[in-house]
Amino acid sequence: MHPALADHINPGCVDLVERLMTCHTENSWARFFGKCNALSEALNRCLGDEFEVRRKKQLVEARTRRSQVEAKWAEQREDDRQHE
Repeated sequence: MHPALADHINPGCVDLVERLMTCHTENSWARFFGKCNALSEALNRCLGDEFEVRRKKQLVEARTRRSQVEAKWAEQREDDRQHE
């Protein structure tokens, strides 16, 4: 089972999602015997790839924010030392 998929979150996988849903609709019983497995596996790979891209982007953003916060902390410590 896949989580709820949103087009704006997984734009590269929209075609696979639609093809898998069509396969499930057209093969209501055969899907239980592996008829749609190839599409499902392709969708899993696509979702994994998109997740990895988002994870790397978020990591870069988090590191940038962290360095900004640490710079502000260092500035605050310096101000505190000057006022002692």
